[in-house]
Amino acid sequence: MSYEKYNILSLLISIIIALFVVISLNSILASSISFNNAEYNNFTSICRISVIACVDNISSIQREEGDIKKQTDLILEQVNSTKLKEWINILSSFHTRHTKSSHIESVTYWLKNEFEKICENKVFVLNFTQRDENQTYHLKNIICTIPGSIASFQDNNYNNTIIIGAHYDSRAENINNTEARAPGADDNASGVSAILELARILSHLNLKLNLEFVLFSGEEQGKWGSNNYVKYLDDNNRTKNLDLYINFDMIGYRPSNESGEVILEYDVGNKYLQNDNYSKTIALFIKQIASNYTNLQAQLSKLGNSDFIPFEAFGLTVIGIHDGGVTENPNYHKSSDTPNTLNIEYITSITKMTLATILELDKLSQYLKR
Repeated sequence: MSYEKYNILSLLISIIIALFVVISLNSILASSISFNNAEYNNFTSICRISVIACVDNISSIQREEGDIKKQTDLILEQVNSTKLKEWINILSSFHTRHTKSSHIESVTYWLKNEFEKICENKVFVLNFTQRDENQTYHLKNIICTIPGSIASFQDNNYNNTIIIGAHYDSRAENINNTEARAPGADDNASGVSAILELARILSHLNLKLNLEFVLFSGEEQGKWGSNNYVKYLDDNNRTKNLDLYINFDMIGYRPSNESGEVILEYDVGNKYLQNDNYSKTIALFIKQIASNYTNLQAQLSKLGNSDFIPFEAFGLTVIGIHDGGVTENPNYHKSSDTPNTLNIEYITSITKMTLATILELDKLSQYLKR
């Protein structure tokens, strides 16, 4: 073979190899892009089911963690311990908040006025009647609604509403003694105060998620308020849009040797297995939030018995936050459950933990729009 023919042949072979490499690389790149798109589409479709589902896939999101934490820290600084203490003092000053007492209407009126100062024209009172021992009680749940920017997605069955609730009634050791002194500072003026403070701060923010803050009556008699509220949601075809229910019930008492421990109750054993998974996921998420933003040590526990039960029974994702006071607080359901027995710094930290949780979930909710 001549030298010229050899060079031409070598050149042709080189061109063929180069073309093959280019074609192969393009094929690999196309496959990679297709795979990444598939992953992304899968992630966003999961988020469309529930923003809580995004938490499981949070590692897939490219986020500027430092900037996000700074923004959240600035908002957390707005939590006002003085306001929390003031609200607890006022609620505890009512002789009792027993659901069947002559005082309950005054308590309801005061709470409604406080919500109206915070939420202005976004306050709704759900009136309901409850029959018990041949008597009829006319009771109220008080709701502050803060619409988010993705409210229009409700028609497409997007789960984009978080409800945070607490009961405002109290009781003495003898539940049938409706007029006994029952200040109920820990149980549950502490939870109500956190609700008011969260609503005060979040009502000024432009969030994507819809928020509802609900104060229930009749919890001590068998979750009367929360049962009626879930029925109201179902009757109005609204349960499909609920992403998460967070419950505060006793968040103010801590023994001095356990000042930083908080209980996160999650759903285990519900017939809705997906709900169990979501509940455990969000509990772990909040535990990490507590570590990142507060000095709290969060401990996971199975659901007890509070206003999350009607939501759980309907198949909704629930979380309970409390101080373990049923067994830890010696003042439980006694006249000694007064504000001076509570740890305001502890309540402040729990309020900040919950506020940070809502803010972080709201950032994830951007994927609901995809």
